[in-house]
Amino acid sequence: MNYRRLALSMITLSFILIVSGGVSSFVLGLKRDKEEIYKRINEVNDEFEVFSTNTSVFESKRDELHNEVLNNIYYDTMYDEDKNVKNTLSNYEHLVDELTKNTKKLNGLCEDVYYPDSKANAKCNNYKSIYEQVVNYFVSDISVYNSNVSKYNEYQKGNNSDLRVDKYKTKKDYIDYNNDKVYDGKEE
Repeated sequence: MNYRRLALSMITLSFILIVSGGVSSFVLGLKRDKEEIYKRINEVNDEFEVFSTNTSVFESKRDELHNEVLNNIYYDTMYDEDKNVKNTLSNYEHLVDELTKNTKKLNGLCEDVYYPDSKANAKCNNYKSIYEQVVNYFVSDISVYNSNVSKYNEYQKGNNSDLRVDKYKTKKDYIDYNNDKVYDGKEE
């Protein structure tokens, strides 16, 4: 009988150790998951901060572009200013490219994820609409500029002049990035 009692005690002790090991492993796993989630929340916050800063730079550059370039296009200076205007438009497009990089990072952090932090969720919900507006503003601005170029070239052709200005070329087009069937920022 002593052996039975000893065997029963060993089985009970083994069972207790196995259960406590499982519970301990489960609790440690939850702790690691919680740490990983908060690490990702911090990454969302940091990446959105960069995205927000780049958006502000884009908005400033857009205002500058309108005030100093697009609103001041005149036929008598268009040919002479063409190189400077194209350089300005190229720099403007580079800002959109930087935002595209930020957006890709935010996609990786936000796609199909719901965080236990409402601010992180709001950032994940808003960046797509902001990005869509940025791209569509850019495409609208280029469209307006290229329309002015077409009018200028027709004017020069009507005057039997050989002066021509090339349109600004970009591969960007209007987007519906957040798939809401509305092109935010499209100004046509």
